[in-house]
Amino acid sequence: MSTPTSTSARGTRTPAGASAAPAQIGSIAVLGYEACSEQDTITPLEIFKGAAMVTSGQIAPWEREAANRDLDVRLVSLEPGVVKMQMGTNVVADSVLGDDDLFDILYIPGGVGSGALLTDDRVHKLIRRHHEAGKVIAANCSGVGVLARSGIVNDEPLTCVAAVARGLRGEGFNVPVARRMWIANTASRIWTFTGSYGVNGGAVALVAHYFGREVGTVVSMMFDTLGGIGDAIFEETGPEFYQHPELEESFQDFFQPMLYPPLDESAEA
Repeated sequence: MSTPTSTSARGTRTPAGASAAPAQIGSIAVLGYEACSEQDTITPLEIFKGAAMVTSGQIAPWEREAANRDLDVRLVSLEPGVVKMQMGTNVVADSVLGDDDLFDILYIPGGVGSGALLTDDRVHKLIRRHHEAGKVIAANCSGVGVLARSGIVNDEPLTCVAAVARGLRGEGFNVPVARRMWIANTASRIWTFTGSYGVNGGAVALVAHYFGREVGTVVSMMFDTLGGIGDAIFEETGPEFYQHPELEESFQDFFQPMLYPPLDESAEA
């Protein structure tokens, strides 16, 4: 029997429905690339590394019931050498991605360099390889556009930074007008977050979902997320953002050509 498929906005046929996430998350990779955003990249990396310190017992404000275990968290890159971020910060990745590398969670941050990733087949193959292997894919800000164009998204609701929301909607992706700080599609293992403001809450919510309420509570206290948005971190949909239609349109006019150019322009880039 053939696997049911559905067609994405780009016409790529992807499996309809998906298996559950890995029973136990043992590794997380955050992708660093030329002109990625400092906040979009480093904030989730720090939160995930903080989660690793909690699961291993290095941070233990109380004795947890669960046994300690290791969690491998890395900043990864497509090529060796220094990654220059969008504001000029230089970082060196923990490892360079191999053709067969798989992580239980793959995280694609946003940044002004995300427009170039739209035509980088290495990134599309990376995302599809992880998704086909049953891994979790997460993205924030304009990185959501890279995830969307990889071909793994069907009709799942997505959230993203306002600057690229119009472009995604124009290609048929389901970006509700009332944007949420994060949206988890747990059945298809796709998580999306808004821009830099939503990265903290979204990353902590992802940790709480896959590592449990106790770890989520400790991590949310470490990064003051619980004090900021409360028990929302235990929900699969984050708080609703305010809408500023005129301002959003101005920012879309300015940033969309850079962050999420139309398909024909992306193909020519």
